Amino acid sequence: MHLLGPDLDADALRALSRRLKAAAESGRPLDSELARRVQALHRALFQGELQGVLARLREASSGGPVLLRLMLQDADLQGFPWEALCEPGKDFEFLGNSASLLPVRGVRSPEPWQPREVRGAVRLLAVAPLHTHSLPRLQGTLHESLSSGEIEWLEPLTGPRARKAAFFERLRRQPEPHILHFIGHGGLHEGKPVLRLADEEDEESWVPVELLAQQLHGAWGKGPLRLIVLEACEGATPGPLASAAELLTRTAADAVVAYLWPVRMDVALRCSRAFYRALTRAAQQEGDVALSLNEARRGVLAELEGSAEAFSPVLYLRGRDPVLFDFKARRVSPPPTPALRAETSHPPQSLVRLLEQPFTLLLGDRWEEEEPSFRGLRERLQGELIQKTGHVSHELPLSTLAEHYALRIGQEELDYEFQEVFGQTEFMPPLLSLLARRLGAGVHITLLRLPVLEQSLAEHHPELTLYVIQPSSSADGHAVMMRREAGTSRWERLHKVPASLDTERDGVVLRLCSGYLPAHLFSRPLLTEDDYLLGIRGLSSLLPFELVDPIQGALSLRPLLLVGLSMLDWCHRMLLYQLFGRRTLQRGSMAVLDPGIHERELWEEGRGLPGRTGVRALESTDAELMRWLEALSAGRIG
Repeated sequence: MHLLGPDLDADALRALSRRLKAAAESGRPLDSELARRVQALHRALFQGELQGVLARLREASSGGPVLLRLMLQDADLQGFPWEALCEPGKDFEFLGNSASLLPVRGVRSPEPWQPREVRGAVRLLAVAPLHTHSLPRLQGTLHESLSSGEIEWLEPLTGPRARKAAFFERLRRQPEPHILHFIGHGGLHEGKPVLRLADEEDEESWVPVELLAQQLHGAWGKGPLRLIVLEACEGATPGPLASAAELLTRTAADAVVAYLWPVRMDVALRCSRAFYRALTRAAQQEGDVALSLNEARRGVLAELEGSAEAFSPVLYLRGRDPVLFDFKARRVSPPPTPALRAETSHPPQSLVRLLEQPFTLLLGDRWEEEEPSFRGLRERLQGELIQKTGHVSHELPLSTLAEHYALRIGQEELDYEFQEVFGQTEFMPPLLSLLARRLGAGVHITLLRLPVLEQSLAEHHPELTLYVIQPSSSADGHAVMMRREAGTSRWERLHKVPASLDTERDGVVLRLCSGYLPAHLFSRPLLTEDDYLLGIRGLSSLLPFELVDPIQGALSLRPLLLVGLSMLDWCHRMLLYQLFGRRTLQRGSMAVLDPGIHERELWEEGRGLPGRTGVRALESTDAELMRWLEALSAGRIG
């Protein structure tokens, strides 16, 4: 035992921890002063007898890495990012990415520890009670490991499946996972760690982590579960007794990866991709969780130019050995490809029937959420809010984040940030071109803030006169209108309602969320929570009086094809109600859903839909839907 020195007392460690956290939250590397401080702490810690013990352990390991178990009791010491300590004289030899030292937070537990023999794929169960959009991104990030058969993606728990009763019921059923990956909210309630599950009747539902750990132990304590990844706020934040990660490690799993501080979603995905690839790759005989997390941190440091965000993920370990999985008898084979499914080559007849008749397309904004360049808007808003307030959750929906930004920094600045990101991109989802070919005269609706639907319609239907209507954001009914005459390429802005508009002959695009119109004309978009609450009303108050009846008539007479929407997105539900009131959607309507969001029954049972009457729901990837549309256009089907 030795003292760190007078310059490294408890107050100094707390101050250093705060500075490291601030660097991580703003996505910055360590500045020269921070680098000097973490090197000084490394020098003060590894000296005297400890340095001698470490040298002997390295010698005994025959060149392999040495496990450094930090048995921390004090809350300040538990919350300190020891992984950021850097070897003096080196710029990037941090403990968190070291090839020779593997730092873990040791947990004392009476529960036995042993590696789990895995003969095939490592089974992963993802739980995302509120962040449905995170699941396709996580699944996409793990594509390489999933397609090789190294990881098996179990049916995730989200929405109603992630309510307390349904979650606990899932613990009684097969297949049992080797890894549980939780994406959501965490916190402290009266000093005790809690996690938020799916809401019960619009009431927030929080479960004490101690109780959850007991449930997991009772269900899977003797089963294959070895690892929990806790992608939640304050997952590694110590309470008066323990953090959520420590409680879960004591009782529920041999190891828990958790985050000291919030990180950007794309950083968490980078970390998950590298971590799971290192942990489960088929070429190795064992899955070493500590070695894999160090490798993941190294990847984040390299890809993000030394960002301090790499030090947020930390590892809690129950035993003395970080090897969780024994792969010696493993045989990995790729899973059956989706192309073997019957519906992959032949679309459902219900979709064929819909596409063969006049229909209305309602296009959601899912692609904007997934587009990497548009995620830059979220990062810009978060970065400025952190500078302004010192902290902002990285899990806020974009509408909530934008609301915070507008209130604290200003609406004009928000408009500027939107134009900086959206006004300088060539965004065009490939699926839209194929959808536009199937469209004709009538009313179509887009929630995208860029005019990609209008552009696709103009390209594929030069014979149509096209009208674009952007409803007024105020009660004056002064909608913005544009027209492109058949056979021309020029868009003109209209200053009065055209007497010749005929929804049976012309194409009409309603732009409900505003943004950019054709010819790059900017209009303030619906972006904040107040925008949706105050700017969305029924069509009768959004449109000029002369257009209300023809447009409502067109919407009520044709079936809808809904693409890129989620029933769990409150903005989408609100827009549907404003369009249709309490009227049910036309018979034959269909929602095409991303397979990763698992909300088919919500659409089919009509929960959250106008009129509470369901529609057909088809789960399909964009690639699969594109193949069907191409086959229909070529006359190979139907």
